[in-house]
Amino acid sequence: MKKRTILLILILSLFFQTKAFTSKPDSSQAKKDQKALQHEVTVTLKLVQVYVTDKKGDPITDLTKADFILYDNGKLQAITDFEKHNLALPVKKTEKKIEEKLEETELAPSKKIPSRMNRKFILLLDIDSNDLLGVAKSKKAAFHFIETQLQPSDEIGIFSYSPLKGLIVHEYLTSDHKKVIEAIKSIKDVPGVVDEEGGGMTLMQERMRAEAEAGLGSESSTTTGMTRNVDPEIEFLKYKANNFIDGIKELAKSLRYIPGYKNIILFSAGIKKELFYERDDPRLRSKFEDMSKELASSSSPVHAVYTEGSRYLLKKNPVVGMDSLKMLSKISGGKYFNDVVHHEEISKEIQNSTSNYYVLGYYINDKWDGKYHEVKVKVERKGYQVHAQAGYFNSKPFSEFSEFEKRLHLIDLAMSDTPYFQELTRFSLISLHCSQKNESNFVLLSEISLERIKEIIRGKTELVTLIFDSENKIADSYQGEVNFSLIPKKKVYYYSIFSLQPGQYECRVVLRNLETGKGAVASSSVKIPEEIDSGIRIYPPLLLIPERKAFYLKALKTQKEKAEKEPLSLINIYPFLSNEHSPLLEELDRSVSRLLAVVRSSIINIKEPDIELTAHLIQHSSGQKTDLSVFILSAENREEVDILLIELELPEMEPGRYSLEIEAEELFTKSKSQVTRSFIIK
Repeated sequence: MKKRTILLILILSLFFQTKAFTSKPDSSQAKKDQKALQHEVTVTLKLVQVYVTDKKGDPITDLTKADFILYDNGKLQAITDFEKHNLALPVKKTEKKIEEKLEETELAPSKKIPSRMNRKFILLLDIDSNDLLGVAKSKKAAFHFIETQLQPSDEIGIFSYSPLKGLIVHEYLTSDHKKVIEAIKSIKDVPGVVDEEGGGMTLMQERMRAEAEAGLGSESSTTTGMTRNVDPEIEFLKYKANNFIDGIKELAKSLRYIPGYKNIILFSAGIKKELFYERDDPRLRSKFEDMSKELASSSSPVHAVYTEGSRYLLKKNPVVGMDSLKMLSKISGGKYFNDVVHHEEISKEIQNSTSNYYVLGYYINDKWDGKYHEVKVKVERKGYQVHAQAGYFNSKPFSEFSEFEKRLHLIDLAMSDTPYFQELTRFSLISLHCSQKNESNFVLLSEISLERIKEIIRGKTELVTLIFDSENKIADSYQGEVNFSLIPKKKVYYYSIFSLQPGQYECRVVLRNLETGKGAVASSSVKIPEEIDSGIRIYPPLLLIPERKAFYLKALKTQKEKAEKEPLSLINIYPFLSNEHSPLLEELDRSVSRLLAVVRSSIINIKEPDIELTAHLIQHSSGQKTDLSVFILSAENREEVDILLIELELPEMEPGRYSLEIEAEELFTKSKSQVTRSFIIK
C-alpha cells in the first residue's frame, strides 16, 4: 500500500476513507439526550487569567484575592478560587532555567484549580505571506523562543497556513516541547509569495487564480455601485487573503472554548499594502478587522512578527504588510514586532508580557447556549492597569459546532493528554508488528467495554483510527460509524490491519458520539524495524486468556480495495483464535495460571534452522525475573512466517505491572530475537 502522509487537518476534513462499517442507527435516544443537554444548566467553575501592571508596564506580583473585583455580565461575582503565577526570568550569568513559582491563597480542601490554567502559545507560520528567507528566520525565532523562554508546564502548538492546504495543525497544544521542535523541523511547505529568485506558480495556484477571476469577472461592482476594471493579479491576491481571514476566523471561534489566554505568535509579512488600503473596495480591511475582533473575543492575543523587516526596502516586489499586522496585534490585544531578525528581544518581550499573572475562579450557571459573557476585572489599589480576558462563551451543544470546530474537537480528543472540551475516557490499545514484509504488517487491537462507554455509544458513534509517523503526519487512517446497540456482547475487540513502512509511529483510536460529542480514546506506539537479510525475527505475541465468545469488529477498507483483494481478518494473521479464548490487552486476573500466546516469527536465509524458545516474567516494582515453562501446542507456516501456539505456566503473582519476555534463538547461527509484552495483574 502506498504510504499516505497527508497532514492532520487535511485528512480530517477531506481525505477520510469511505465509511467502512455502517449500520442504521437508532438515533431517537441520542436526539433526546441532545435535546436534554441543550436545556441543561450546569454549575461550572469559571477561570479568568489576569495580568496587572503599573503605569510603566512592569508586572505587579504581590496582589491577593481580596484586591480583585470581578463582574460577569455586569453582576458582581464572589471570587472563590485564586492562583498566582510568578515566573522568575533567567539570569544571564548563570544561565539558569526559568523556574515557575506557584503561590496559592487559602482554598477549601475540596477545591482544586485545574493545571490547564498555565500559559498557552500557538506558533502560527504564515507560509503564504512569506518568502523562503522569511520562513527560515521564522523557524529560527520559534526555536529560540521554545528553547529559552518556555516553562515545563507551558503548552505550545505549531500551526501553519498555506493557500494550497489551508490551516494545518502540525502539533496540537502540548507540554512536550521536543515534539513541537520536531514538528517545526518537519514543515517543508514552499512559501506562497514566490521569492524573486524562485520559480513560478503551481497548478493549484493557477486553479485558484482562475476561480478568483471567474468569481469576479473582468469588472466588479464597487461599494458605490459603479463598475471598474479589475486587475486579475490583484483579485487573485484578494482571493488568497480572504481565504486566510476565513481560516483564522474559524480558528478563533474554536479557541473560545479553551480556557485562559491563547497567545498566538504569528510570523507573517501581512497583507499587501495596496490591498489593505484600497479605497474603492474596503471590504477586505473590514473583514480583517472583524477577524481581529474575533480573536480578541476568544482571548487569543496575536503577537505579530513582521518577517520582511527592513528587507522590504531592498526587494523588487515587497509585501509591505506591516500595517495589517499592527492592526491585528492592537485589536486582539497582542504586540507588534517590526523585524523577525530581532528574535532574542522579541522572545524576551513576549516572555515579560505573559510571565506574571493571576487566575481568578468563580462559579457560574453554564446554560449550554453558546452566548457571550462580558467579564470586567478591577483591583482595589490605585494606579494599576488590569489586563484580563474580555469575556467568554458559554458551552454549546456539539450539534451546533462548525465543521472546523468538530475537526479541532477530534484533534483535541486524539492528541491531548487533558482535552479541553471534556473529561477523557480511555480504553486499551496494543500495536502488533507481525511481518517482515511491508504489506499487511501491522495490527492495532483495542478492547472496548460497552458498559464503561455507554454514555458515548448512544446513537450515532464514529470510530476513527489515526497513525502518525515520526514527523507527526498521518501515515494511514480509517473512519466509520458503528451502531453498538446491535452488538450482543458487553465487550468488543476492535482491530485494524495496516501496511506501514519502517519507522516510529504513534497510534490513536477515537470513539466519538456524532450527536453529543462525547468521546473516548486509546493510544499506543510502535516501531516497524527495517528488514533483515538473514537471521531470525520474532514478532510481539497475541496473548490469549480463558474467556468465551469474544466479539471482534474490524475496520474494513474502501469498497475499491475490497474488490481488488479479499480483506485479511485477525484469524488470518493469528490462526489459533477460538471461541474459548479472548485477547489479553492490559489487565490479567491473578487467578489465571496459564496463558496462551500466538507467536509469529520469520527465519531468513538459514538452512535447517534449530530454534529454541524461552520466556521470562519480570515484575516492574522489584525487577525480579522468573523463568516460565513453555509448551508448544501447535505450529504452522503461512507465507514464509512460522506461527506457534504456545502455553505459558504462570507463577503466583502480586498485583502490579509485569513484562513478558519471549526470546527465540537459532542454535547453529546463534541468531537471537526478543519481544516484550506488558500487562497489569489485578
